[in-house]
Amino acid sequence: MKMDLLNYANVRKCPYFTPIYKRPTNYFEFEYDGVNIIASYEGYDHKRKSIKINRESRKLKLSHIYHIISAYLYFTNKGKEVRGVEVNLENKVNYFSERWIMRKMPLLKKEIEIFKNKKDKTPGNYCKFCKIKNQCHMELLEKGDISIVPGISKSYLNLLKDININPLKAVESNKIEKVPPQFRKPLYNLKSLLINKPIIINKFDIPDKYIVYDVETYRELDFLHGILIKGKYKPFLNIENTDDNLENFLKFIDSTKDIIVHYDVYDIKRLQLITKNISHLYKYLYKIEDRSYDLYEKIQKNVSLPVTSYSLKDISKYFGYKWRTDLTGYAIFIEYKNYLRGHKESLEKILTYNEDDCRSTALVMEKLRELMK
Repeated sequence: MKMDLLNYANVRKCPYFTPIYKRPTNYFEFEYDGVNIIASYEGYDHKRKSIKINRESRKLKLSHIYHIISAYLYFTNKGKEVRGVEVNLENKVNYFSERWIMRKMPLLKKEIEIFKNKKDKTPGNYCKFCKIKNQCHMELLEKGDISIVPGISKSYLNLLKDININPLKAVESNKIEKVPPQFRKPLYNLKSLLINKPIIINKFDIPDKYIVYDVETYRELDFLHGILIKGKYKPFLNIENTDDNLENFLKFIDSTKDIIVHYDVYDIKRLQLITKNISHLYKYLYKIEDRSYDLYEKIQKNVSLPVTSYSLKDISKYFGYKWRTDLTGYAIFIEYKNYLRGHKESLEKILTYNEDDCRSTALVMEKLRELMK
């Protein structure tokens, strides 16, 4: 187990959490009080004898204090003089002196003792950002822990208990259809995992002609609208946040006339939000809404797959799609912020990620079409 301070909100819940995404920064690792600590820094100012750290937050958190102390310990152990640490939080620089750091040192020691006592693998929403999720979830399933199955929560299990239904027995005895309809889908999800095969619960229509749409957002700016049309990826950038850029994208969408496939409602909701107050663009929206096709909704209602998350990434990986970056939805925020600092390669990574979003959606569509033949 490693005390990863860049992902500590997740590590604190599950000490085995291993992030998929690796930030563009300078990493360091050192042992302190019997625990390997992982943290990072952006630079060391030789003139001021200070360490520079960037973190994505509006205010200082307890995990940031652990980070500051760890950076101080790492550099002083290397023989560097450290008079203080500069932390950039949302472009506001906060300076913490050596005296301040020494006063806060007991906080890190106390947290390390708490961390040492955490032994169990604990599944949660953060699992989707973890590199060892699939292996870990299969281990838990083999031990009889079905909480990793999509749709099976504590409240769901309590409801089944109230009507005297044992989920594992219902699945193993092929009696899912005898269970009340509102309880069936999670049981099919469980069965799919146990037999390691997809299950088509209900057949549904898949359009022959369609385009795939995916949006990337930084705060309230939808800076990238990605389209996959006839196998070709077409990005519409709106970094300057102008109505003209948005209108060019909407005109293109309107000209295609094909069904617009997206994964989850987020993409269409963003279009609704950004056009509602721009009168000359709103005219395009109802045409787009009428042609939208939410693949996530179709899968959730009609298909069970041997995955422990119905994220696009997990489903497309099951069907064999090879993602080219380690980015996640949260990582987009970090990479775009890095791009604004002048790192052009970050935008290229985001474009690749967006293209993969579009292409993997199309792959899932075609794989489901094959399954329903």
